[in-house]
Amino acid sequence: MDNTVVINDYRQMDKVIKEGRTYLLNICKKIKKSGCNVLLIQKSILRDAVDDTSLTFLHRLNILLVKDVERDEIDFLTKSLGCKPVADIEAFSEDKLGYADLVEETNNDGTKVVKITGVKNRGRTVSILAMSSNQLVLDECERSIHDALCVVRCLVKKRCVDGKRNRAASLTCSPSLTER
Repeated sequence: MDNTVVINDYRQMDKVIKEGRTYLLNICKKIKKSGCNVLLIQKSILRDAVDDTSLTFLHRLNILLVKDVERDEIDFLTKSLGCKPVADIEAFSEDKLGYADLVEETNNDGTKVVKITGVKNRGRTVSILAMSSNQLVLDECERSIHDALCVVRCLVKKRCVDGKRNRAASLTCSPSLTER
């Protein structure tokens, strides 16, 4: 769907810019009024989902913005932080917010990492940060973590390890299993 606005006069242009700024400011004020001080925004197919004007307003209102959150991470974040996703500004309210003691953005070797700690209504989730020099090592790390989690899952379900199939795992886990 394409929309075209034709402006013939600089006064009309000023009016459009002023109305746009007022609209964005009202949205930012509604966000602040709800008690939000950290805003996570899903990555959009639109290039300009968040523009410089809205970034400036959010910064002036002391709201930290984390943009370009992947769509598949939204479910994990809502479970972890105890919040609910909001698609419409009219539905944005305090009961949909989560709570955390500290949110900090760090820069590790050129990679921005947002660390959220002290979550009040924490879900049963865990985050593992894996960093690597190349994608091959990172993929291997992911496979190793997956294998380790599968072993733990089997231990929780059966409380034993099949020694024939995985001798190293059985030797490592057997002392702690015999204690119980």
